[in-house]
This record gives sequence, C-alpha cells and structure tokens, in this order.
Amino acid sequence: MAKAPEKQTPGVYKRRIGDAMVTVINDGFLDIPFEILRGTGMADMKDLMKATFRDEPPRLTVNAFVIETGRNTVLVDAGGGTTTVYSMGLLLENLESAGFAPADFDTVLLTHIHPDHSSGLVGSAGEALFSRAEIVVNEDDLNFWSDTGLRDGRSAAATPYLDSADMVIGTYREQFRPSREGEVLPGIRLLALPGHTPGHSGYQLDSAGETLVMWGDTVHVPEIQVPRPQVTSEYDVDEGLAHANRRKIFDYAAKERHLVTGGHLHLPAFAHIVPDGAGFRLVPETWAVVV
Repeated sequence: MAKAPEKQTPGVYKRRIGDAMVTVINDGFLDIPFEILRGTGMADMKDLMKATFRDEPPRLTVNAFVIETGRNTVLVDAGGGTTTVYSMGLLLENLESAGFAPADFDTVLLTHIHPDHSSGLVGSAGEALFSRAEIVVNEDDLNFWSDTGLRDGRSAAATPYLDSADMVIGTYREQFRPSREGEVLPGIRLLALPGHTPGHSGYQLDSAGETLVMWGDTVHVPEIQVPRPQVTSEYDVDEGLAHANRRKIFDYAAKERHLVTGGHLHLPAFAHIVPDGAGFRLVPETWAVVV
C-alpha cells in the first residue's frame, strides 16, 4: 500500500464566470481568538460556531484568486508570504500546481494592504515576485499605508501592520496604479467598501452575462459575521463603517442574486447570500468539475 501523503493536496479550485476562468488559490489558514471580535456576546459566537460543527478558535481560510479573461491574467490578492504565520504562505506553491508562474501576471488587484492579502507579492529576500505586473489598489488605501505619521500609534488597528505595508509599498512603488471605484480592467470593477481599512475594496467581474462579486475582507469569520453582520474586529480601522459596508454588499449581492467569493470564505469559496431574519445566510456552491 502506498504511503499516505503527509500534507494536503494543493488548494486549487477553478470555476468559469461567463467567458472568464477564475481559479481559487489557497494560501493557508489563520486561527484567531474570539476576543478580537465584538458586536455580539461570547456565548452567541460560540453557539454560532457549534451550529456549523466548527470548533474554537475561529479558523480563517486565506485565499487569493486568478482571473483569466482572455485579455488579462490577473491575481486578486497575494496571501501572506513570509511575513505571517506558519500555516500560510502557500501562494507560489499552489500557483505552480494550478499551472501559473508569477511572470504570467500583467495585473495584481489588491483589496487592501494587509499582510495576509499583500505580503505574498514579496519574496524572502525582499524581491518583487510579480515584477511585470501593475498593482491596482484603492488610492485611499495606498495613501493611508504610506502615511509615516501612523508610526505615532494614532491607529491601533494599523500599528501591527506598518512594517509589512512599508515592505510592499517600497518594493512595488513604481508599479502601483492608485484607483477609484469603477472599471479598472475590461470587465472588472473596483467596489469601494471602506471601513476595514480606509481603502478596503472588492472587485466585480462581469463576463458574458454572469457576475462574480469578490468582497475582500467584508467577512473574516463567515460562521459569525454572515448571520451577525454587526460583528466587527480589532482589525477594522473604522468598525462602524466596516459594519455599514458589510450590510451594503450583503444587500446588493442578495438582491441581485450574484455569486460571491472572498479572501476568507472556505473552499471552494463560491456561494450565494440570502437574507435570514436580522442577518444573512451563505449558500455555498457544491464542488463541480470544470467544463
């Protein structure tokens, strides 16, 4: 009998959206304590986790995405690289398993400049791994993380991530394209969803009559924040605005019946969202074979 593998098979999943192909690239996972979440009681959060047969602490899946439109080859977010915890940093390995190399990408779309979404752009020696790619990011996020005044501690939510942001911005300074809400590539729109960070954004892919909403860090813990949209975290620079924009994108995707995905949705990471009482409910897609 063959020896059982000592690690998981690559975290890769492909799905067509109209004429485009979207590939989920898992970068690993991150466990967080309940204590960084607020907006409902500890007992409620633990009950919500138990109701989905998930134990504590909450586990955040960390994903990046490849979009192939026929015109552009795009990476959406980049995982944690070498700056985060042991359970992350699988982007390059899983890109290779999916048939991609960093040189294939002409564009990187960042939802925001937190390390679990952007540090994977930089190699262990500080080099730019995606050296030919233009880096699109909301102008407000680039301006915020470029502000040297943040070193005075004025934003507790930002302080832990200043070094990683400096690394990414310094490495790719000449490749950034600061952007605003609207089309950033043919068929791809930036959706401004500030709060988690000042320029936190999602992206919407429209192709051949189909739509995918990629909502970034709108949700960290789907088991809790989908039924309780009011739950925020100490990661949020503006918790009230993060809550408001979470409800905004939930309402939009539910009303339009759009397919959604996000950096912290569990694999295969595609779902629909529907109203459910005072909150919402995710309806994950079943696993499918690409045709």
